[in-house]
Amino acid sequence: MRIRTLLAATAVAAVLAAPAVAATIKPVVNVVTDKANDLRGVAFTSNGKIVVSGHAGTETDTRTVVARFNADGTPDATFGKAGFAEVDLMLGRNEQSLGVAAMANGDVVVAVNAVDADGGTSVYLLRFDSAGVRKMGPAWGDAEGKVEVTFGWPNKDNALFTGANRPADTAWDLQVDRSGGGERLVVFGLGSAAQGSGRTDTDRYVVRLNGANGNPDATFNGGKPFLFHSAGVLSDNARRGLVEADGAILASGYTGIANGGNHVSLFRLTPAGALDTNFGNFVTPATAAGAAGVTARPGVAVFNPFLADGGFAETYGVARLKDGSYVTTGYGQATAVNGTSTMGYVPSVQPDVVSFRVKGTALDTTWGNKGTVAIQSEGKGKATNEERGRAVVALPDDRTVHVGRFGGVAAAFVLTPTGQLDTTEGAGGIIELPNADVDAQFFAVATSADGKRIATTTNAHAKGARLVVLDVQ
Repeated sequence: MRIRTLLAATAVAAVLAAPAVAATIKPVVNVVTDKANDLRGVAFTSNGKIVVSGHAGTETDTRTVVARFNADGTPDATFGKAGFAEVDLMLGRNEQSLGVAAMANGDVVVAVNAVDADGGTSVYLLRFDSAGVRKMGPAWGDAEGKVEVTFGWPNKDNALFTGANRPADTAWDLQVDRSGGGERLVVFGLGSAAQGSGRTDTDRYVVRLNGANGNPDATFNGGKPFLFHSAGVLSDNARRGLVEADGAILASGYTGIANGGNHVSLFRLTPAGALDTNFGNFVTPATAAGAAGVTARPGVAVFNPFLADGGFAETYGVARLKDGSYVTTGYGQATAVNGTSTMGYVPSVQPDVVSFRVKGTALDTTWGNKGTVAIQSEGKGKATNEERGRAVVALPDDRTVHVGRFGGVAAAFVLTPTGQLDTTEGAGGIIELPNADVDAQFFAVATSADGKRIATTTNAHAKGARLVVLDVQ
């Protein structure tokens, strides 16, 4: 094991001029740092600071990075060394972090996906105190400070796996559950099919852990990971999730269906870790999904409204509105490549940002355009026709802010409570935030406790990573 702490944080914070429009969402901070190549974890602390996690290093040897920024975008010098801490758990192998959590006492917990010596990938939680010092056993985890998060296979049994490689797990999100007065950690991810299943395809998992010591929470699914498997040997892809005020959990992701393309796949769990019978219970359209064995079941919603036009739909994140409905973000295609749309979209050339809303046990057909939103740059003269939706948050007024990429440029998209682009924001509802050096897309997003600030961060780029803060007036 090797531990490194960075000595400098050559990050530049710039306060941007307000645009000359009647916008209420304005970029106020734009930070580029060369101390990380990827920062796909982001969260606000209770006092308004911003914690991020990701990695630094080459494509074949990366190290975990965790950092804390002040509200103005400058690195917080009271955390680690000049705001950053770096940990190399797997010497000469890759590790990454897609999720970070800010605890009430100032601690920071990060979910790390690490390539183990046996060639598999495991999920570990690391914990840092408020000064950026890593906690280690017995206070937290083993002697290296690792808490193993078990999905389908504990590491001790990896040699029994019958697949071509060792089990591969990936944590896509880490959230804090504060229902009931304490703190618990909820991990969303995907991994090899569970031990004893006889399968080697990919399943989705949700694990809830005790926030103080990282032990499995016995009150959630009997202390076991919740496993989601759609049907047959279909691979189920997990993405980000959310924990509601009462402890209920909504998990986003998608499933690839033969002759049907990727379908959005959401499931909702009760605080006890069981599928919620008041949610989902529909598959639409049912043709291709049914042929693949995907059938309606309580607690699960599966859909691809673009299937009739040859398109597909994925979800990377979800936000809850005040009426209890859920808005998704992701990407897909409104049509087949250069195909025809029956809903008025232009032919898709590259992926489009796509969004939907689910109300209880139905897909909301009043959302956007006949229940769909496809944001497209085709025909607008952009560098590319590529759009991606990677994460989403809801504002107190039920507008939603989606982050990702538009026409090949990092961007945020503002939708009204009915699923229309909010033309009072940015350029027709799209806030483009290009950067000449780091052209990576936004991949994670978080809001402050009062809903007045939005922080978004970027994915992998050789020249560094970005943190942008939007002010919501």
